Amino acid sequence: MATPSIDDLNPPSGSTGGRTLVEVTGSAFRLPPPPPAGGPTTALPPTVEVLVGGRRAEDVRVLAADRLTFLTPAHDAGPADVVVHNLADDGAPIPGEEATLPGGFTYVLPKLTAEADLTRLVRTLLRELKRQVNPNVSLTVQTDFDAETGDVLHLTELAALPGLVLVGPELSENRFSSINALPETPAAGGEVERRRVPYTVDLGFTIIGVADHTTELLNLMAATTLFFHRNKHIEMDRDLAAPAAGSIRYEMDFTPDGDLRVTSQPNESNVRSFSGSFVVRGFDLEGLAGVTGDDIVERTSRADEVVLRPPQQLTPTVPVGRNPDP
Repeated sequence: MATPSIDDLNPPSGSTGGRTLVEVTGSAFRLPPPPPAGGPTTALPPTVEVLVGGRRAEDVRVLAADRLTFLTPAHDAGPADVVVHNLADDGAPIPGEEATLPGGFTYVLPKLTAEADLTRLVRTLLRELKRQVNPNVSLTVQTDFDAETGDVLHLTELAALPGLVLVGPELSENRFSSINALPETPAAGGEVERRRVPYTVDLGFTIIGVADHTTELLNLMAATTLFFHRNKHIEMDRDLAAPAAGSIRYEMDFTPDGDLRVTSQPNESNVRSFSGSFVVRGFDLEGLAGVTGDDIVERTSRADEVVLRPPQQLTPTVPVGRNPDP
């Protein structure tokens, strides 16, 4: 009887939503039987079962007697015990062939205060508007400058006029820019990490310009229009932790019927405003901010080489240009 052991888990923590790829190093994990030499292939029976916090892990793969991987199940935040069972041919746990690592895996909630790629993109947009149009730019979820509407107002207080206000973003699915294949990135030891297909969205914004002088409002409107004319893309670093990865660009333009137009109405206030809408296209929502490796679903060896044999030239049995059935 071989008693398995658990030495290490990588990574040791992951999202409460589960599906974090975890690699376990240890010993005496039962290997799957070799596949048949010929005939139709069938799914190999599982030889190891992994429980995390009492829940069965998914996609358990025994890569060697001292190494296996699995996808975590969903679980509440906090530490969870990791249990590895060797299984018999009928799928039942083998008595005595069990290993437990108390509190070996820690579930964590997404860190909402961490700077995600979406946050970086919005900050990049705000920074460029401040640099190229007006330093007085703010972001809000809703804005209403009309004091006479009688509605419940959500006012954005600008420190000074003129100023720009961004409302949004609104995220909508972009099927045109979506990818269907699992992205691959190099990993340690010559392996490849396959990552979950990102969810591609468009980011919609409403932009509002405010001034207390008509000349300033029109000049601000013109400068904002030129900003989108000169900046067909918004660009930022692909990965702050990897400067060599370069930058990434997203297409940016006014939405249909979203061109800037004056929206202020005659009233007792001297505030003038214009508004319009624009979209940043093809942004990929990937891993959770602050949760390492949340988007990795598989680690596999990279193929050293692929041999493509040249096509074999066949000798024609019928002379070229002649009908075989005259």
